[in-house]
Amino acid sequence: MNWAARNGHINVVKWLHENRIEGCTTFAMNWAAKNGHFDVVKWLHNNRKEGCTEDAMEWAAKNGRLEVVKWLHAHRGEGCTEHAMDKAVENGHLDVVKWLHEHRKEGCSASAMDVAAGNGHLHVVKWLDYNRADGCTEDAMDDAAANGHLNVVKWLYENRDEGRLEHAIHLAILNGHDVDQWFPQDP
Repeated sequence: MNWAARNGHINVVKWLHENRIEGCTTFAMNWAAKNGHFDVVKWLHNNRKEGCTEDAMEWAAKNGRLEVVKWLHAHRGEGCTEHAMDKAVENGHLDVVKWLHEHRKEGCSASAMDVAAGNGHLHVVKWLDYNRADGCTEDAMDDAAANGHLNVVKWLYENRDEGRLEHAIHLAILNGHDVDQWFPQDP
């Protein structure tokens, strides 16, 4: 049943429930939530006793499954940890980040902005800067540069005190990024 739930096969989940005794574990709802199989999540909630763990909301947040996150918040008591927002930040799911910020108390870790910068999610970096006090470290600029995210490096340089531009440029070069385009050419 775990695998059927994970893959969104609601009819198989129902058949196994009615015809077999093995049942499932909390992984069934966790995986269904992660993969956005909302119908399976709701069916398991209404028909099975295993429930889920904090992973359900965290994995749903990681994959941008906002409706699933909202439903778990309203109907389940397991909640989440700061990993939910961290994972949403990591993957650039700003709608999920905003919702968690407004409706949950766990927040995010101090490395959230670093990860967003390293993954090139400037819209998330800006939102975190304006709406949260967690800040960032030098890793934000370093990781953004190492991964070739010039727009993020520029924004961090202009708006944050963390980071050393020279070191970030060095990391960009080491990773094969053409940094000539990063600076205006002399006439």
